[in-house]
Amino acid sequence: MDAIIITIGDEILVGQTVDTNSAHIAKKLNLLGISIKEIVSISDTAPHIKKALDQAIDNCDFLILTGGLGPTNDDITKTVLTDYFEDELVMYPEILVRIKTYFERFNKPFLEVNALQAMLPKRAKIIENDLGTASGMWFKEKGCQILSLPGVPYEMKGLLEKFTAAISTEFEVGNFYHRTVQVIGIGESYFAQKLEDWEAKNRNEDISVSYLPSVGTLKLRLTGRLDQKEVIDERILYLINNYSKYVIGGEFETIEKVIGNLLVQGKKTLGTIESCTGGSIAKKIVSISGSSEFYLGSIVSYTNKLKEELVGVKKETLIANGAVSGPVVAEMAENGREKLGIDYCISVSGIAGPTGGTSEKPVGTVWIGIATPEKTHSKQFNFGLNRERNIQASVLAALNFLRLILTDQYQPE
Repeated sequence: MDAIIITIGDEILVGQTVDTNSAHIAKKLNLLGISIKEIVSISDTAPHIKKALDQAIDNCDFLILTGGLGPTNDDITKTVLTDYFEDELVMYPEILVRIKTYFERFNKPFLEVNALQAMLPKRAKIIENDLGTASGMWFKEKGCQILSLPGVPYEMKGLLEKFTAAISTEFEVGNFYHRTVQVIGIGESYFAQKLEDWEAKNRNEDISVSYLPSVGTLKLRLTGRLDQKEVIDERILYLINNYSKYVIGGEFETIEKVIGNLLVQGKKTLGTIESCTGGSIAKKIVSISGSSEFYLGSIVSYTNKLKEELVGVKKETLIANGAVSGPVVAEMAENGREKLGIDYCISVSGIAGPTGGTSEKPVGTVWIGIATPEKTHSKQFNFGLNRERNIQASVLAALNFLRLILTDQYQPE
């Protein structure tokens, strides 16, 4: 079965908003074995919406639209869909009560314009929104299932869960089986080279292997039929057991969760001393619930002066080696352990760019230090020329460096 995704909104077309909804919808539908044929972004005008509907309905089994379901005059998707399907808007009293309760819960004034969100197509199946005020609308036309969802990501996700649960029981979906692992610390081509024989075995059994790279990480996905579930599970387990230096877990595993679990299990604590990453490592760590159980804090010492005054790096070390060097990050990590009262400390100093590089230390040069109760390690990394990507890559490299040390897999070069 096939699907087309349409995102509605000028804010996407002008680059003001990044479309993350399509990626989430595609992922959820793919898990059901529904193939995505096309993803389209259009302006929120009636002619564009109607044209997109004309082109899509006859060419897919499922059509998912997001955006344009708010209470203001520029949110026209509901009206356009009602007109397109020759339906009429009627008041849903139970939805109105739900919307009023929503505003009362957050002590917000209920405006008459908000009542319009309880006016919905009479013949559509309404999916109630537990996280907001815009309901989902499910139309059926020419054998196509058309679902209209709000554009707010967390509201869209909640409604999509209800929709996918419903279609799983109503339609014969799910003939595909996917498993994904998260990979870190190795590039796509290098990992593929290590897995040549493993890949060949999968191809011979019609199990597809996909590499999905992003900054600092890589997802490896196996896709086959549902009756190949046991074989695919075995192949995934093989990767986890034999390539633990690179494979950190399944699809929803993250490096920060892995680090947190290792530290909690060992009853150890962590802190960070950051320079070029400006607190991004700390932000990554505290993004997970329960991080206060192992993470105590951070010092962002961006300048040499603060590296001396706050962290205690010796002036002579800075003069002799420069801020971006092994000796400096070693002192940052060691002193950080003492000042923060922690078991493990990550330090980082680098040249994020796009300026500041030299022939000896070009843009993308980053040194990372890890101080442990037994020893201090430091390692140089060389990333690219893009500042944002360099910071992202530094964060992941620092956390993975610590993971390898915690799991006794780090081997100094």
